[in-house]
Amino acid sequence: MHDAGAKVEHAGGAFPFGTADEVWLKACGDRHWIVLTRDQRIRRRVLERLAIQQSGAAVSALTAGEATVSETANVVTRLLVKFAHMAVSEPKPFLYTFGRAGRLSRVRLSR
Repeated sequence: MHDAGAKVEHAGGAFPFGTADEVWLKACGDRHWIVLTRDQRIRRRVLERLAIQQSGAAVSALTAGEATVSETANVVTRLLVKFAHMAVSEPKPFLYTFGRAGRLSRVRLSR
């Protein structure tokens, strides 16, 4: 992703291990970072959706759990421009999921 021109910050380098979702997501929202995660169950977990909703963050989650690191990098690189446009144009907070094909689906945060 660096080669594609993206400035990347790994959560492990920015926040101590075990930092609560609501804390690091809020910090990411405050910094206007685009959050990319491989948490394939995030769309089903009520507390994680609530943390996103309260954070103001722009979150996209790869839901293809079996995807290799290389496959993940390829799909994310293809979507980088789209992620950047969404971060500017879409009202936050939001959660989008995507698979290896790169099709984005918006997840409703409140139910």
